[in-house]
Amino acid sequence: MSVSDFLARLQGKRAAYDTTDEVAELLDAQFERVRDSRLPVHLQRTAHLEERLSFQPGLVDARARTADLALYAEALITAARSAGHADLAERLDDVAEALHGAVSELAAATHATVPVPQVPLAYAA
Repeated sequence: MSVSDFLARLQGKRAAYDTTDEVAELLDAQFERVRDSRLPVHLQRTAHLEERLSFQPGLVDARARTADLALYAEALITAARSAGHADLAERLDDVAEALHGAVSELAAATHATVPVPQVPLAYAA
């Protein structure tokens, strides 16, 4: 790690890499770190879920986080286009589309947690 990379990390910034091999190594290590630290937490927090409605709060939260990522992707698209990086913007368009699709799927899953609707007594025949 160079001195400038070290100083950047102290400021909460990440280094940028010059080769796809370095990026692939970074992304692989990142996934392993996230998986190893977060999967046990997620499994523990979801172990008690049994009733359909108990899934709903987590799905609502997951949808909100995913929607935020979709909006961040939209902002990255704008920045890439403004900087003249049309090819990167096109790739980010695919990312944003996938994230918006995930938002929709999470909404559908959230709706699926609602038990079969009951007819209010006022409308019962």
